[in-house]
Amino acid sequence: MTIHSGIPESDDTVPHDIVDAVLYVDRQLRLTYRPMPGTTLVRLIGEIDASNRTALKETLTRAGHGDDRLLIDVGHLRFIDTGGMHLLAKLCHTGAACVVNVPPSMRRLANLLGLPLGVDALDGAVEHDHQLRRG
Repeated sequence: MTIHSGIPESDDTVPHDIVDAVLYVDRQLRLTYRPMPGTTLVRLIGEIDASNRTALKETLTRAGHGDDRLLIDVGHLRFIDTGGMHLLAKLCHTGAACVVNVPPSMRRLANLLGLPLGVDALDGAVEHDHQLRRG
């Protein structure tokens, strides 16, 4: 069963203890959303392939909010096919997003395919922030 939920309305008074909202769920993939000051964080959890790539593209396109930076955390992906890699690279290339917490295997695949993922100095900052909140 596929569940599509709307993105919360933008609000300047977002509490700092907000819980991740679910944007999309299917049998293989879950996308969660967390607004942060000047940034929208979307976590990809599970697997990306041809069965959910269109829904992923639509969800990520809706997730961007004006001038907020869209960070796509891929640290919890178990699998991504080349089509998914091309989708993420295209979002990064257009400046619509930046991919963070990229595991070494995914970095290697991006390099083999010649796909820039827009990984920058923020890489790892999201996971560090998550660990601070838990600790």
